[in-house]
Amino acid sequence: MRSTRGDIIDQALQRVGNTTATLKNAARFRLNRILQELYQGFDWPFLFSKVPVTIPPTGIVPMPQDFVKPEDDQALFLEQTQGVALPGVIQEVDHRAFERYRGTVGYSMQATRPRIWTLDYGSLTGDTFPHPIEACFCTFRYKFLPPDISLADNGVYDADIPFFPWDTTLSDLLFEWAMSYEVDPRRGDQYQVNIESVLRSRGATYPERSFPSTVPLDPVFFSTPTWGYGRGRP
Repeated sequence: MRSTRGDIIDQALQRVGNTTATLKNAARFRLNRILQELYQGFDWPFLFSKVPVTIPPTGIVPMPQDFVKPEDDQALFLEQTQGVALPGVIQEVDHRAFERYRGTVGYSMQATRPRIWTLDYGSLTGDTFPHPIEACFCTFRYKFLPPDISLADNGVYDADIPFFPWDTTLSDLLFEWAMSYEVDPRRGDQYQVNIESVLRSRGATYPERSFPSTVPLDPVFFSTPTWGYGRGRP
């Protein structure tokens, strides 16, 4: 049975010998930050999701609100356009490659379907090329960031089960943080234990076929696509 946030905090503070309300309030905030650091620091398979997206004739695609990054450079997959099923990858390229292809003489700005896209992390939007004549329906695989749990209601917070499978790891990380309040000389040892714990968790969460076993070459640069982009490159 999974532990709640309140249980995780209680376990950590009891081990350090300080269960005051002040430290418990601080521990709630710190647990949010520990989870955020784990989410952002590692590509856990359970943080990847697939959602439907629509590419309008403007070619601009807003990213989901909880977006962190695409799963890989083939994360945008065309399903249907103009009422016809037309499955295929829309290849992600970097900004310079995107502008180079878009500025090449002879390439139409509009077509039945986009062939490439690039991501603007500032505005969290994707720009596709060519722009579709009609809206295209796609699926998009991406890494998401789970939201913080509000600290406004301690009861609701403590009853929540964190979106992270390893309760003991969270308790150990919180325990090491709480040791700083007691100036505990064992904190350095616990820090090393925590490093090993996170590494074991990472190893356990990568089942076979969760990710490609090899990194493919970028087809835009290392092949001759049937749709024309990149032809003639050495």
